[in-house]
Amino acid sequence: MNPYLLIDAQLDCQAAEKGWVVFREWANIPARFFYIPGHDGHDCFQVSIAPPVMDALVVTACSVDTNDDQNFERVWRGGIEEIDSLLSLAIDQIEIWKNRAS
Repeated sequence: MNPYLLIDAQLDCQAAEKGWVVFREWANIPARFFYIPGHDGHDCFQVSIAPPVMDALVVTACSVDTNDDQNFERVWRGGIEEIDSLLSLAIDQIEIWKNRAS
């Protein structure tokens, strides 16, 4: 069974609207994550969504690579019905990281 079944339709809708390329597995295990590039092309950030457990979601935003070697990570938790707002919070946080003074 697809552990992401309850969120895939909404995630796909958001991805189509925002232009995200959502990856659906990692090491042959179901996963949901996408990358956001930095302004200069050197920074790279990731948003990942853990499989929902009992209608609860965990969304993580983190740095993958930064031009100044800073590491960033932040986690949000909420219900499945909050997926849009959780993703917005993650993207807003990444924008703050992208706009930091280097």
